[in-house]
Amino acid sequence: MYTKSKLAQTVQLKTNDDRVILELSEFELLGSSFKCTVTLSSRGFGFHGAVYFDNPKKFLSDLEIMNSTMIGSAELKEDYNDHFLKFELNHLGHLIVSACFVEYSEHSQNLAVEFKTDQTCLPSFLEDLKLVLV
Repeated sequence: MYTKSKLAQTVQLKTNDDRVILELSEFELLGSSFKCTVTLSSRGFGFHGAVYFDNPKKFLSDLEIMNSTMIGSAELKEDYNDHFLKFELNHLGHLIVSACFVEYSEHSQNLAVEFKTDQTCLPSFLEDLKLVLV
C-alpha cells in the first residue's frame, strides 16, 4: 500500500569542521522511497533543494554495518536519476562523504562534492535518521 507521511525533523551530520554542513529535512515518506530537502555546504560549494531517494532501508542497513564494523559504504540514490549521497569509511577511520546533484534543463547544472570527517559523527546521524525513516 502506498503511504505518504510528512515529517518536520532535521537530521544533521555533526562534523568537526565548521566549513562543512549536511542536513536532511522536510521528509516525505513515500513507501519504499522518500523525498527530503538536502542542505549541503562544503568549503564554499553548496546545494539546497528537494531530492527523492529510493531504498532507505538498504541505506540504513549499510550505515549500521559501517557503524559496527568501521568499514564499508552506504549510498542514497534514486534508481532512475543521477544524484547520490554516499558515505564511506576508509582504512584510516575517516568518514568520506561524497554527493552529486544534477539539474537537467536548457542550461543544466551539476554539483559534485566530497569531504572528510571523523567516524565519530556517524552514530548520531544514524540514530537520528532511523527515527525518521523507520
